[in-house]
Amino acid sequence: MGGCLLLCAFLLQLSGSLQVVSAGSGEEVKCGVGAKPCKDGSECVPYNHVCDGEADCRDASDEADCALACAEDQFQCAHGQKCIERSQVCDGVPQCQDRSDELRCAKQMEGCAHQCDGKSRCVPVSFLCDGERDCLDGSDEANCADISCSAREFECTSGQCVSAKMLCDGQPDCGDRSDEEGCIKAPVCTTKHSCPHSKECLVQEWICDGLQDCRDGTDEKDCPVAPLKCGTFQWSCKSKTRCVPTAWWCDGTEDCDDGSDETECGPVTCLPHQFHCGSQECLDAALLCDGISNCADGSDEGGSCQTKCADDRRCSQSCSSTPQGTRCGCAAGFRLLEDGLTCADVDECEAQSPAVCSQLCINTQGSYRCDCHTGYIMEAGGHHCKITVEPFLLSSVQTDLFLLGLRSGNLDVLASPAKKAILSLDYDWRERRVYWVSLDTESVRWSSLDQKTTGTFIKGVRADSVAVDWLGRNLYWIDGVNSQIVAIRLSKGSVKSVDRSVILDEDLDLPRSLALLPQKGLMFWTEIGNVVKIERAGMDGSERKVLVNSSLGWPGGVAVDSVSERVYWTDERLKAIGSATLDGEDIRILQMKESTNPFSLAVFNDMLYWSDAKKRVVLAAHKNSGKNLHVLLKRLRQPFGVKILHPLLQMGIESPCEKMGCSHMCVLAPRNKAVCKCPSGPLLAEDGLTCSSPVNSAFLLMLSPATVTQIYLQSRHTLGELNTWPEHLALQVPSVNEAAIMDYSMRDHTLFLTDDGTTSLSSFKLKGSDLSFRGQLLKLQGDAITAMALDWVTLNVYWSSNKQPHLQVTSVTGAYSAVLIKEGIGRVESIALHPPNGRVCFTNLGLQGTDTGASVECANMDGAGRHVVWKDANQPTSLVFSNDGDTIYWADEGLGTIGSAQLNGSGYKELKTGDGLAAVALSDDTLFWMTLGDKTRLWYRDEQQKNQLWFEISTEVVSLKAFSQSSQTGSNLCTENNGKCQHLCLATPKGRTCKCAHDHVLVNATHCSPEQRCPNGSRACPDQLSCQPVEKFCNGHVDCHNHSDKHCDSLKRPTVAAVPAPTEPNSASPPPRPSLVTPLSEVQGLNTTLDVNLQLRNLDALQCSQIRCSGNGRCVETNGDTSCVCSLLYSGDSCQDNLLKNLQSPLVYAIAGLCVGVVVIAVMAVVVRRKSANARRASLAAAKDMSMADLESKAETAPGSPEAPGSPEAPSSPEAPSSPEAPSSPEAPADADAHKPEEAVSSVDGS
Repeated sequence: MGGCLLLCAFLLQLSGSLQVVSAGSGEEVKCGVGAKPCKDGSECVPYNHVCDGEADCRDASDEADCALACAEDQFQCAHGQKCIERSQVCDGVPQCQDRSDELRCAKQMEGCAHQCDGKSRCVPVSFLCDGERDCLDGSDEANCADISCSAREFECTSGQCVSAKMLCDGQPDCGDRSDEEGCIKAPVCTTKHSCPHSKECLVQEWICDGLQDCRDGTDEKDCPVAPLKCGTFQWSCKSKTRCVPTAWWCDGTEDCDDGSDETECGPVTCLPHQFHCGSQECLDAALLCDGISNCADGSDEGGSCQTKCADDRRCSQSCSSTPQGTRCGCAAGFRLLEDGLTCADVDECEAQSPAVCSQLCINTQGSYRCDCHTGYIMEAGGHHCKITVEPFLLSSVQTDLFLLGLRSGNLDVLASPAKKAILSLDYDWRERRVYWVSLDTESVRWSSLDQKTTGTFIKGVRADSVAVDWLGRNLYWIDGVNSQIVAIRLSKGSVKSVDRSVILDEDLDLPRSLALLPQKGLMFWTEIGNVVKIERAGMDGSERKVLVNSSLGWPGGVAVDSVSERVYWTDERLKAIGSATLDGEDIRILQMKESTNPFSLAVFNDMLYWSDAKKRVVLAAHKNSGKNLHVLLKRLRQPFGVKILHPLLQMGIESPCEKMGCSHMCVLAPRNKAVCKCPSGPLLAEDGLTCSSPVNSAFLLMLSPATVTQIYLQSRHTLGELNTWPEHLALQVPSVNEAAIMDYSMRDHTLFLTDDGTTSLSSFKLKGSDLSFRGQLLKLQGDAITAMALDWVTLNVYWSSNKQPHLQVTSVTGAYSAVLIKEGIGRVESIALHPPNGRVCFTNLGLQGTDTGASVECANMDGAGRHVVWKDANQPTSLVFSNDGDTIYWADEGLGTIGSAQLNGSGYKELKTGDGLAAVALSDDTLFWMTLGDKTRLWYRDEQQKNQLWFEISTEVVSLKAFSQSSQTGSNLCTENNGKCQHLCLATPKGRTCKCAHDHVLVNATHCSPEQRCPNGSRACPDQLSCQPVEKFCNGHVDCHNHSDKHCDSLKRPTVAAVPAPTEPNSASPPPRPSLVTPLSEVQGLNTTLDVNLQLRNLDALQCSQIRCSGNGRCVETNGDTSCVCSLLYSGDSCQDNLLKNLQSPLVYAIAGLCVGVVVIAVMAVVVRRKSANARRASLAAAKDMSMADLESKAETAPGSPEAPGSPEAPSSPEAPSSPEAPSSPEAPADADAHKPEEAVSSVDGS
């Protein structure tokens, strides 16, 4: 009763004069103006609360006797208890308690021609009979004239048209299944399943998939209940009966059967002009302190409601009483600032989820308005846009091309000569062509949209994904084998593959799918290599960046929505569809149970379309929420490529290429720009328009872990942007894991590379734009090469390693190796050679534990004449000779300087370059250098002696070299016939030195003979300090103390006689030049007995012999113990005793003399026998015709070479890759593919 009295007292204040009489006293309640008493007389309620659909009287009498029928000029509230004037509907102020007078309010559209949905919506004439329902009552599509099907189509009972080829094929194509009714005979199903009664064909994935495919419904009967397992980006309903995408949780719509996705959603966020009830409702400020509890907990009443605004002029808009006291308020569309007084506009167009407008949003003071892109029309609701021309779904289903009308449902098939699955497609609306690639040919083919003609656009290319640049008039594709993105100009006829231009070829790790956005000059692609990611670049290859590298499993198809400016992708591992902005922000993942293996996708207007190759369906759903999901195509064969055909998607805007005069091809670039591109070979001239042959043949080679990039120096003058590669040729290196050091022979077009991943040195032949693996020269075990340089005259390779920090040389065949300089070297980081002058220079980082620092040293190429050129270095590397060979340059990483000095140590000069200096190169007196930091930058010294930045890239570069016509010119005494040397010819300033391999000795100035020092069944370690059993070499365990017994590869070295003696000067045949040959062990018939570990030996044994054996013998190691083998006439543990000194009588001397004579005769006999054996072996080698020139010719088709992969003579080596294109990496586990998602393509039967 007390509460009732308080309420009446409050109403008294509102009405001005209200007499309150207790109901218990028997007197009636008298209400003031604007209120009426309840029927029980207990209280009064305002008239505006009578018949408002909510009971305010305790006896609910204020909602009794309300009119149920409204007058014609009135609107009835949805609760049916109140009528309001028609003029009050959609006026922005709710008069109905349920706000039904402000729901479904629509602007009267310009050109309003048809009212529908109770006259709450009006649509223009263009919306009528367009095949799409715009009115909820469907009246805009009623009474439309029937459109008959063509002669080659079948008309379904529903009026839908499908291709006549689909009639009675066992697959319902009509929505009403009428194409499979009345068939004379049951279809022959190529699948293992069919409906038991209605005989439709089925695949396993359709049984119990939630969609009825059998007319009798048997495919969805007795389905087992699988345990619920939600994905990473899904949310489980509390009932454990369904998984919904996380985006559906607390989105305002109940998606779970139990509604649990809309409970426990946390605090409700109210609009700025609303009051937040303690019970979590949002209330208009006008309903506060009105005497009626509108919040469930009554928090909108009481408190300080009686306090009135004293001076509302302080508020910028309004002042009102609230339970917390007086407060300034703002109208809808405004928000109160922190000062509590000022109202500011709310920008409704800022990022909101979901967006208030489907396309364009224009903010206004206190409100906003939506607009549409050119070609689209605003729908009646004022928030969404639509199109007037019917769009079509283009999809490849195995070898067929399907066209499905998205409004009419009409289904047709384009002509296609494909014999295997079509995996990728795109179309050119202007020429009405569909371009596609299939698994059966290395070409790009086309089919016309009029279904009349097909053809081949380009042959001899491998394309995994195609994309049409309809604006710049080019066709792009991904070449996954060569890891390239390539483009060629569109033409009505066929084009030649040589005219294609490489757009991107650096650091592409298994690119898979490609999409273009010509309006912005951008392209997007997915990569599924070691690091899965989605990247973006300009369509000219510029401004490349990683867009998405998180929230990814196995990204496959990619598409761009030009309306919302978002990129979408399928993820086969996550079984999801992801999206992000064009800058990689706002990543969203839609993970739906209906999609198990999304393959390709397309976006158009508000809808998302994708193919599921496993479930064999093409689906559609709203692009933001994933709701309104429905099946568009369901076929027995797998769908792959998906596109939407509509002229608005290729709207004719002006192309920047129209203003260019490119001689070859024009490609679009970001920010409405265009650039000219050339095919491989020609370079872009300084005018930026013309492609021509290089004027200057000088070039740089830049080495990445798996790529060698050739850049002509001429392109310095045509580069427009600094943050991308200039014109270049990227060469993918086969059979290499982690390339580290390189050198190149311009004469033989041969590249030499060290591989830190396999600790080896290999050679590669450059033919055109391809590198082919030739052979492995060195293979180190438990060691790594730290420096390497090529003698381009003999093709000998100078090198050093971690565990053998010596200066060593190996012949091009890998057959002979020798140590040139051993002592006093800590670590060699770089080697440079100048063969015409016979000089070698190397960096010596100093011995650990000594005071010696890093230095630059030089010597003759045979190791003699060693001297220090510069001793005050910090971290010298990247040595390079001047062209005349008198000056040596180096990069000092520690000091950030490029130093140079003459070989005698004089004339030191220094160039400051700054931090990050990594390498230096010299070409025709122009200095180039590379710095590493956040990016790789290439600099050069211009004619004015100023440092200039040429370009910067994000690619990891590990080595830099420069080559020109003058960089490998000249000769020495090793040029012809290997200088008559049987093993190694090493140039010197005054001639040449013949050097034998480590376990051989010179028998004269040019020829070598095996050195016999170890017991039978054993071999000498390269350091000459011990002998080890043969089986201990290359057995995976270290036996020689310096690890040299582990320098192994698959090669064998021939015996001495297997290589013919040098040609005499008067020989009639021309002297053969050194060449890259197949390792001698791979030439059938050669007698090979020594393992390659015997190639890498240290010939310097003087230290042990002089100290341990008194200089009168040699050290040997047997079973771990070092002992001396004494020379003739010496004995003792250290060979300290001379036998002649112990003889005391002439008789003894005579006997000794006799013994010496016998020994001499025996030695002469051995020498004669050895010469005879050498002669026999030499004649045998000549009979086998195995000259160096012949070996070179055989190498072209040698076993194991790329030219003859199937040769029966190919040796079986555990280290040899199975093919140049597919190297077998020892680091790749056998089950490397075990964690990959199920590949739909792998199950394609090719039919």
